[in-house]
Amino acid sequence: MDKFSSVFVSLGIVAVSLIAGYLAGDILHTLIRLVLPLPSVELSTGNLVTTGIYVLSASLVIFTALAFFRPAPLFASAERAATQVYAWGAAWGAGSLALFLLSSSVFPHQLLVGAFAIGVALFGLGYAALGKDSDVAGRSNFTGRLGAFAKALFGLLRKPLAWLAILITLAPLGAAAAYVKSQEFRDAVAEFRVRQNVSVDGDWITVPVNTKTQLLQPIMIRMEPGASNRMLVLERAGRLYRIGYPDDGTKELLVDFSAQVGEVNLENGAMGFDFDPRYTQEDGSARFVYLYFTSYTADAQTNYLARFDLAAGSAQDILASQQNLIAVGRPPSQYHNGGHVEFGPDDMLYLSLGEMDMPDKQQTIDTTLTGGVLRIDVMQQGGAISRPIARQPQNGTTQGYYIPLDNPFADNGDALGEFFAIGLRNPFRFAFDKSTGNIWAGDVGSTVWEEVNLIAAGNNYQFPFVEGREPTDVARPGTVIGKETGPVYTYRHTAYDRSIIGGLVYRGSRWPSLEGKYIFGDNYSGKFWAIPATGEQVETVETLGQADKYAQRGFTSIIQAPDDRILITVMGSSNSPNGAIVELVRKDGGAGSSIGGGGEAAAAAQVAMTEKEIHESFVTNCARCHGEQGRGDGPDAEMLTKALGAAPTNFLSADFANRPRPLIRQALVGGGAAVGMSEAMPPWAGVLEDEEIDALTDYVIGLREGSDGPAPE
Repeated sequence: MDKFSSVFVSLGIVAVSLIAGYLAGDILHTLIRLVLPLPSVELSTGNLVTTGIYVLSASLVIFTALAFFRPAPLFASAERAATQVYAWGAAWGAGSLALFLLSSSVFPHQLLVGAFAIGVALFGLGYAALGKDSDVAGRSNFTGRLGAFAKALFGLLRKPLAWLAILITLAPLGAAAAYVKSQEFRDAVAEFRVRQNVSVDGDWITVPVNTKTQLLQPIMIRMEPGASNRMLVLERAGRLYRIGYPDDGTKELLVDFSAQVGEVNLENGAMGFDFDPRYTQEDGSARFVYLYFTSYTADAQTNYLARFDLAAGSAQDILASQQNLIAVGRPPSQYHNGGHVEFGPDDMLYLSLGEMDMPDKQQTIDTTLTGGVLRIDVMQQGGAISRPIARQPQNGTTQGYYIPLDNPFADNGDALGEFFAIGLRNPFRFAFDKSTGNIWAGDVGSTVWEEVNLIAAGNNYQFPFVEGREPTDVARPGTVIGKETGPVYTYRHTAYDRSIIGGLVYRGSRWPSLEGKYIFGDNYSGKFWAIPATGEQVETVETLGQADKYAQRGFTSIIQAPDDRILITVMGSSNSPNGAIVELVRKDGGAGSSIGGGGEAAAAAQVAMTEKEIHESFVTNCARCHGEQGRGDGPDAEMLTKALGAAPTNFLSADFANRPRPLIRQALVGGGAAVGMSEAMPPWAGVLEDEEIDALTDYVIGLREGSDGPAPE
């Protein structure tokens, strides 16, 4: 009976500790921040219940095992009570680590740290009050037994099992430290958690577009004006390239400003760009591109909006043409930079800026340019349209543009006239609806809510005193600037839905089912969603599908190409050129198709594919994993091998030669899962036509046989 009573009493202490840690969460977070810069987590009863399930389950297993090895009552001796503390540490560490890696719940670090400390104290106080070994000298009173308990804790350090318990206890703390310090570790954890917790049953998948050109963390793409066969790709480190569309293997460096960007980590680097409205003028006098990027060192950070002249000549000449329009200093925390640049139908440049980790500047428009959307006239039209800059930010300089006279705060002499909308936390991407002119933005939230906002002149989106549709603990300003406006859609954080990427309103004929819908997603989980672009508040979304990389390796921008295809940048690793441009397509084919073929555009009578077309289809759809020669050495092969423990198939291997044709074709049709292999191999049914699948089946067989094309019949 003593065994079970020890277990039940110990579980009761753990339960009380969890509740106390929950109630003291805010105080504990303040103390934790002195050691680790972890973000604040808004605790809820849901957090408490989920944490309780993991920690109490681990505690039940470990306490029960200990009770059978040490059957003495819990408070029979100081050593017995101290042993239970080590068991509690191991249970806490195991439960916390499992919660961190496996749960969809946001990790409640303050609750857990508080519960651990309170649990240790309760075990010690319990022995001091209820200890039975009063016959031992010095342990006949509360204070004496408390001292004996402390002595026993240190005495147990002579035993190897105590050190094993300590290592298990420290495991989640080590993981938390690595999570703060290492972007690669954060990305790996994100990918693991998403794979464990997210199962997206959507009708859409992504297929590769840049099958011939390697990219290192592409963060944004745009089609080059006046050239439907070319696009520009901005890499996060600070390089702008021109590549072919569809990808033809060409990659021309236009400008390299990576030396100015400096260290790229967290939310830093090159963020966005757009072309001057006069870019296509025949005289080439305005081949300007406007780039927004951060310049970071450990001691300082400056965020720039810069103009480069792509007609200047070589990459060095283009770099020399740089003109900084906005240069704003900020704390070097690397968070909340915002980062989207887009010209509107009015030919004005719109720029979204995060609050840049400057809480004292939130809800202000008179000191610096943060926390909103700016609107400026880079063509400096003057007259009845715009006027010169009248006021400089306190922490930076501005030049080379005018203030539009119809900006909402242009007439306020105490305001920076650039502001178009305010009260945003970190609006990373926005887009104009080509049909209505409405501006749709995704605003990355703090620790609870993500928002889709309809941006309009003079609106105030209420950060930080309201997030989502709920007031926060931040005091409401005495006077609220502008018109208070709530989100069109908002969703609560989980461990993986936590970083919204604003998308676009689809207006095109290729995908009729998406017409008039706002498409957006979450960088962390890789999910894509759609809502009606009516501007009316909505509570539910249509789940489209999921990208194959997550967190800061995940997708970062969405555009609609001139041929109405939906193209997406997926960043990939920071140390390997496995970034991607992918296309969002329906699994069942439907209207539209991947660049490889199919859909309504291919509804005419089918003709036999040429060997060149089959080779291009293989390169387009298969080479990123299997390599252009089919050796299993594509640019994504290393990442897949590390993540899944198995390399992509080498079509030239002896093992592959033994596989029958029907099995190979079924893998193409249904994906790896259909033939008992890796789910990383996607199903191509509905994306590729039957004829193309047949041709690719023969092609990969032909690779093993030494052919450059389909195997002979």
